[in-house]
Parts: sequence; C-alpha cells; structure tokens
Amino acid sequence: MSNCSRSLSSVFPLHVPPLNELGEAIREGLQENFNEVNVQITPCPDLRSEEIGLVSRYFGASMKLADIGGPGNLFPQIHKEKKFDIKEICELCESGTGSAFGPGAGPWPVVGTNSEMVADVDCGKDKVATKIAKIVDSEKGYATETITSPTFSLMANLAITGDPEKQVDVVHIHAKVRKGKLNFTDSIRQAVAKCYGEQAVSLGGVFIIRKGKAKLHVMPDFPACPWNTEDEITRDWLKYFEMSAPLVCCSVMHSHDPGHHLRMEHTHCFSKHGDGGHYHYDTTPEEVEYEGWFAPAEKVFRIDEI
Repeated sequence: MSNCSRSLSSVFPLHVPPLNELGEAIREGLQENFNEVNVQITPCPDLRSEEIGLVSRYFGASMKLADIGGPGNLFPQIHKEKKFDIKEICELCESGTGSAFGPGAGPWPVVGTNSEMVADVDCGKDKVATKIAKIVDSEKGYATETITSPTFSLMANLAITGDPEKQVDVVHIHAKVRKGKLNFTDSIRQAVAKCYGEQAVSLGGVFIIRKGKAKLHVMPDFPACPWNTEDEITRDWLKYFEMSAPLVCCSVMHSHDPGHHLRMEHTHCFSKHGDGGHYHYDTTPEEVEYEGWFAPAEKVFRIDEI
C-alpha cells in the first residue's frame, strides 16, 4: 500500500461571503425548487446530538475542505494500492487537533470490500466513528457498520474544522416539497455559483432528510478487470437503492473549479436503521423534508489530484 495522505497537489484560498448574503443566495435558489423554504443564520448545532450522531461537537470554525483523489482512482485504472489517513490529512490541512466529516470510499483492507464512507473523526479527542455502507449477499442487498480506522481508499471530500469546540454561526436551511428538477444539494450549489460566478465559494455541511425516501447507490467490490468506459460504472456496476428517512447526510460542494479537477458536489448518508450510501435525489418530492446546516470554507487542499 502506498500512503498518499500527504501528496499535496495544490492549496488555494476561497471567497468567504458574509453569511447573510450567502443565505439569501441559497434561499433564492431553493425557492425555485421547493414549495416551502426557510433560511436563517443560527449557531451551529451540536453534531453529537441524538439525531445527528457525529463524534465532534461543532463545525465551521477555521474550516478547510480537502478534495482527495477522486473518480480518477477508479477509471481508467483502479488504484487500490493508494491509502489515505484522515488524521494525517488534518495535519496537512493545518488542523492537527481538528475534526473531519464527509463522503468518500471506505478502506477496503479494513472493511474487507469496497464500500461507501461517511468519514467521522475528531483528532483532538482521538475519536473515530466512520460510517460504512457495503454490498452484501442478503435480501436487502447492503449492510452498514461503524469502523474506528481513520483510513480510507480511492477518494474523499472532507470538511475539516480547525476548532470543533468553538461554536460559530452557520446557514440553517429548511426545505419541504420539491417542485423542481434539482435535488437539495444541487439547488444550493447552483444558487451559490449563480451569485458568485468565478469567485470560488465552497461549503461543507450536514443535513437530515426528515421525511420521504431517496435514491442512493452503494459501490460493490472491485471488478476483476478494469472497465472500458465510465458509463459501465454508473450503468452496470453501481448498485442503486431507494432508502428511507431519516437519513443524516454529510456534504461538500464547490461553486467554481479554478482548474483542479474538483468533485463539485459529493454527499453520503447514514442512519440508525441500517440505510446509507451515496445520495442522488429524493424520490418522494411531494412529502420530502430537508433540514441542513452549512458553512463556507477558507481554503481547499487538493490532495492526490487525478
């Protein structure tokens, strides 16, 4: 295994807009896609709460985003040999005692197979409770578990908070009944992109799908030989499921890519009832309800750009 945790490709600063201005841009975008929208600026909730269930207390203070690896580690070649460590990445991102959450691929040597991951690490308190969803041979077709390893494979998009004990204000969003074609995260991302253009604004956050169902996918184990086209991955390889609320979702998004092969939006979900995976969109627009909290990041650290 090759440890690529410190394979830093680039670091670049972001535009950090005032929260009131950012919230207004998000509200306008969401109103085009949802019947009921409420956006406020409120203190960050305690992420350790019963309904969220992460290990760190708050997010958003001195926040950086780490974009590590990416789909290029799956196609055209599968780079199983690359290993990443979240604690090392936090150190690289100037947050050695900080916390990290976000979507990625689970560590196959630990899980025993390829998998979906919600990273959940508090470096300062040495706590790890990363959430995993994997394909299994059962009637449901997938299973979830929590692991204590800070490692992962292939890719991740991490929201890294420098001081998770410091409570800061965040953008607090409620949205109900989807009327447009865009999902919750794309509604937010495109609204921010429309407002700020080529000024790169990047957000990390947590949201809960409180009602309804959503389409998620779970990656199966690696194929015996590489794919011929990317379409084979999305059409034939990934396994898709409809999963039920409540789902806790960790999300990272960028309004603009200044040329670093960024994953523009990435969201993974977990739950107490055994559902989890990569979020695509809700499948019950007439009843869906979202509540989320987002904050802008100061910098992006691009690691293992591929």
